[in-house]
Amino acid sequence: MNILLSWLKDYVDFEDTVEGLADKLTFSGIEVEGITTVGGGVPGVVVGAVTAIERHPNADRLTLCKVNAGGPAELTVVCGAPNVAVGGMYPFAPVGTVLPGEFTIEKRKVRGVLSEGMLCAEDELGISDDHEGLMELDATWAPGTPMAEVMGPPETVIEVEITPNRPDCLSLLGVAREVAALYGTKLKLPTINLSESDVPVQEATSVVVEDLTDCPRYTARVLRHVKVGPSPAWMKRRLEAAGIRAINNIVDITNYVMLECGQPLHAFDQKWLAEGRIVVRHPRSGDTILTLDGVERKLEPAMLVICDAEKPMAVAGVMGGENSGINDATTEVLLESANFRPAAIRATSKRLGLMSESAYRFIRGVDAEVAEFASRRAAHLMCELAGATLLAGCLDVRAEATTSWNVICRPQRLSTLLGFSATPEDMARVFESLELTVVSCSPEAVEVTVPSFRADLMREADLIEEYARLHLKALPPVRSMATIVPDADDQPAQAQARLRDVLVGLGLQQIMNYSFLAEDLLDLLNKDSAPERVKLANPLTADHTVLRDSLLPQMVETIGLNVSRQVDEVAFFETGRVFRQGPENLPAEQDHIAIGLLGPVGRTGLERFQPVSERDMMLWIKGLWEQAAAALQLRGASLQPADRPWSEPGRGLEIVTADEVIGWLGVLNGAIAKEWRIHEPVGLLEAAVHPLLKDVGALPQLTPPPTYPSIRRDVALIVAADVRHEQVLEVARAAAPAELEAIELFDVYQGKNLGEGRKSMAYAFTYRAPAGTLTDEAANAFQEKVNTALKAHLPADIRDGVSP
Repeated sequence: MNILLSWLKDYVDFEDTVEGLADKLTFSGIEVEGITTVGGGVPGVVVGAVTAIERHPNADRLTLCKVNAGGPAELTVVCGAPNVAVGGMYPFAPVGTVLPGEFTIEKRKVRGVLSEGMLCAEDELGISDDHEGLMELDATWAPGTPMAEVMGPPETVIEVEITPNRPDCLSLLGVAREVAALYGTKLKLPTINLSESDVPVQEATSVVVEDLTDCPRYTARVLRHVKVGPSPAWMKRRLEAAGIRAINNIVDITNYVMLECGQPLHAFDQKWLAEGRIVVRHPRSGDTILTLDGVERKLEPAMLVICDAEKPMAVAGVMGGENSGINDATTEVLLESANFRPAAIRATSKRLGLMSESAYRFIRGVDAEVAEFASRRAAHLMCELAGATLLAGCLDVRAEATTSWNVICRPQRLSTLLGFSATPEDMARVFESLELTVVSCSPEAVEVTVPSFRADLMREADLIEEYARLHLKALPPVRSMATIVPDADDQPAQAQARLRDVLVGLGLQQIMNYSFLAEDLLDLLNKDSAPERVKLANPLTADHTVLRDSLLPQMVETIGLNVSRQVDEVAFFETGRVFRQGPENLPAEQDHIAIGLLGPVGRTGLERFQPVSERDMMLWIKGLWEQAAAALQLRGASLQPADRPWSEPGRGLEIVTADEVIGWLGVLNGAIAKEWRIHEPVGLLEAAVHPLLKDVGALPQLTPPPTYPSIRRDVALIVAADVRHEQVLEVARAAAPAELEAIELFDVYQGKNLGEGRKSMAYAFTYRAPAGTLTDEAANAFQEKVNTALKAHLPADIRDGVSP
């Protein structure tokens, strides 16, 4: 927001340099981003009147203009601006003038015709970036008048950044209130003197608000005998310094008061309102509106519109309609000053792709109690500057008035948080300077009543922050400290750190995402979880409406983003919380881990250039899980076939430990992957963190190194294609003696020679006796017992002596 320093001083007195003011504002929380000077004009540039225009003989897009610059003779100027017209008044730079950028005007030929100066646009004078046409001046200025006189004396403009929690500072009065608190002076409100006619406003109009939730307040005044014309020069300069183009006195007054008070206003031409009345409602089927920017817009039922008796005339809080705007023929004005629900305006603005100064303020929150004050202020200026006659009274339709609230602040608590002491009297003085009403002041606590324009002050910590930001430079330096708590259990934190170290050691990179996201993204991977989701009551945007119940949607989205940046190999992990509806409809949260793989992550060398199949990716994500589980000392975990809504059929496994499903892994469904234009297999894993870490830090059982040699027996099993490795292990271990030390699967083969639906699984069985050397006969007997069990329970055909 741009603040003209001289305008600010209308509302608050202070003695300081602009640099000193900027420093104080920045340290109080209103960051000053820049200080510039406007006005004063460019030396040598004067007002030029165009008296005649001819076509350039050698160029279709150029004209020859005769310009009266106040000298004894008219000058010929070559001009290419589209808006130049006979009788127009424009800035004129004579020969020898130095424009911003060290550009010197010289007498020179343009396409064979001598040009004796230049008619200027705003960007050529350093006023703005506008180069669409010449800067048009009022016809009241005499040719030859210096532009320094037209633009007024040089003025200082401060550009500030207002944080979202301080919508009260999106106005001159709001910033002036802060300055008054910083310098210990008083805020000066503008004087309002209203002279009303004997005709009541109820005879001219009426207001009906059908939805007091989305429109908690709507005020209307009617002014007659309005004379629409140019605004006075002082108002134009102030508006233009703030970045708003001057249009006419009525529209300019509404913008002026918005900048002054922070309350957006809208002026309707009363004669264009059917039956002369206002209805605030939601659009009906087929409703459209031509907005002031000349665009025909289709309205949706969730939006809010300002209508007359028949049709929409404005999009509430966003922009007015073309057909009800103020023009030179307007004589009767209906002045709107209303308040709208921020979330409703945010949704409408986003849906229409339309942002305005009004919408910007309503989205952040406008105090409903300022609506009537701003209406009176604008009516006062319209009577003064447009000769209007104000009808008696004001129509004010509203929900319940905003009630104030009390907050208590304890000096002891302030001292604990800030590191220095403050007396109750000093705290009360600071709070009063911010226009908080002190209800009581004692050594134990200071109680204040918070005004409606400070909706951000809800608790004690907020008041302490207010005190701190006005004393920021006085805060003592704080040393970093750590406190040792003897009985504290840091095992969970150490386990989490171990988990991250293991995954990084396996070659993964950590990513982080927000805990809230769009529900559509969750639906892509699992619509069935919708009833358990936790929805935000006040989402920041339409893309952040629910808390995530899974880490995988954002993992896939991140992989898709990398693919769009031509990254063809990723190995990511994320640890974070997921949220679901718990008992009594209260949110429950749980720490999860997610892993995402893409590309030849399991290959090295030239093999990396071979295509990656779903089987490859399935083995890699499964192998990564097994490596991580071993490193985390997880015991008793198993994998069971279980497709998920997001997985390819037959490519999903559930992770089970202690008869509880703690997670899933598999290959992403190709149809889902195509949403992000991913055409390669994606491996995914998600699991609850707590069960994974239950054995982290446990002391391993030490076993002495073997004394006697082992014997290995290799066996190939011809089994059905759906037999799993886990089934083989279960049968073999149940039948094997204690001497069986290890079972290793080293080959899987499928081919026509085995028959349809058959496969070969080759295993190495290792036997070792703790008390002596095993004989071949004993090892063969052990293996025969295992083979017999495998034949009976799987069933399996056995081939012995297979080489690995």
